[in-house]
Amino acid sequence: MLQRTSDIQAETRRHGPVLAAPLPPAAPLPILKYICAARRNAVAAFHADVYREWIVETKLWKLHTFIVNDPAGIRRVLIDNADNYIKGTIEPRIASASSRADFIANNKWRDRRRTMSSALNHRCMFGNAAMVFDSTQALLEEWKPLAAHLVFDISSEMARLALGIMSQVVFSSDRAESMPVLEHALARVHAEPLVNLLDFAPLLSRPWAAYKRNCAHRAFSRLTAFIHEVIRKRSVANADYDDLLGRLMQERNAETAHSLSTEEIQTQIVTVIGAGQQSIGLALTWIWYLLSQHSVEEARLHAELDEVLAGRVAGIEDIARLPYTRAVIEESLRLYPPLHTLAWRGAIDDDEVCGVKIPKGATVTIVPWVLHRHTKLWDRPAEFDPGRFSPEQGTARSRYAYLPFGAGPRVCIGASFVMTAISLILATIAQRYRLRLLADHPVEPQGLTALKPRYGMKMTLEKRR
Repeated sequence: MLQRTSDIQAETRRHGPVLAAPLPPAAPLPILKYICAARRNAVAAFHADVYREWIVETKLWKLHTFIVNDPAGIRRVLIDNADNYIKGTIEPRIASASSRADFIANNKWRDRRRTMSSALNHRCMFGNAAMVFDSTQALLEEWKPLAAHLVFDISSEMARLALGIMSQVVFSSDRAESMPVLEHALARVHAEPLVNLLDFAPLLSRPWAAYKRNCAHRAFSRLTAFIHEVIRKRSVANADYDDLLGRLMQERNAETAHSLSTEEIQTQIVTVIGAGQQSIGLALTWIWYLLSQHSVEEARLHAELDEVLAGRVAGIEDIARLPYTRAVIEESLRLYPPLHTLAWRGAIDDDEVCGVKIPKGATVTIVPWVLHRHTKLWDRPAEFDPGRFSPEQGTARSRYAYLPFGAGPRVCIGASFVMTAISLILATIAQRYRLRLLADHPVEPQGLTALKPRYGMKMTLEKRR
């Protein structure tokens, strides 16, 4: 017999701290209440049955959706019959920037992925690791004079650190000039709700989409001008740059042999930097929160770092020697995945997923926030237990029960880079400091474009050495 949400929370209190998570509605919400709830916080709109059923069908007005939690069904949608489930049927209505929507629906996305992945591949990993280390060391130098009782928002600190790393991957020597421009452009995107009531209004959806495109163009105008200027300067200098912008400037359209337009380059830059900043910055924010609530797990992490590193700098070669550190990261990504909802996919033709008929035109959604807390897939899903990701337990779990970076042809191309960056940052900071959550600070996971703490994450520093 399945436990009610209140029973699960009561049991969690007996085993450990109750972690921040919205209480799901007991029953599906009516369409207007659902859209309003999802606009404020997308992960708060999923009702209780979504966390215990394999496939949940919902009809909200003209929107016919299926949330798939069954690992075999997820494989069907993302791998075996992926060509039947395409992005672009829903996203253009809810994307805040026209360039982002065009990129999502672009038929040439495979070609673009190859270019972007070249900046994050294994050959570049050692150079990227050096960027991560240098940026983290610079942050630690800023923290040195801070008093132990000083309160600061670790989510802002980690976002700034991650943005600096990603801007260096993209712009290298132009990083310093790019930072304020990127902060201005991404601030609006990251604050966007996932859905809005006007996205689904039959007579207003197109004017509303045009209005959002116009707002997005204004929000990105500084970034567009900056990219124009950097491209102009690099073209005059006639020099090759070993960064993502340099690769994009060298890329040619396979059909026309023309260079990419500034808008195409901007689209890919915003995609890479935005996704990288959120994945790294938010993952670390939630890791510090979880460690602050679990002294035993925090002590075990510190013990591993002290034994393996013995006070020295963590290098990329050390990551394989830090299995518990990686388990902490993976368990944190399970509980608080920055990518809380994978892109909505539209069915081109009729299909069947785990015995359920999916009609042509229906929308299929896979939600890591729900999947990672599903009662049929995880024992004590609301608890923080890095032991789930030990080598012994990991082999018993389906590959499609855990999707912090998606799966299939559109799996996150930067997953390896993100995991490397998080590992090095965590190992570097945790050797020096404990981070303590401010007493009575409200913590609420808010699902907008990514899973962020609604009120920030106010913490204090405690030196370890």
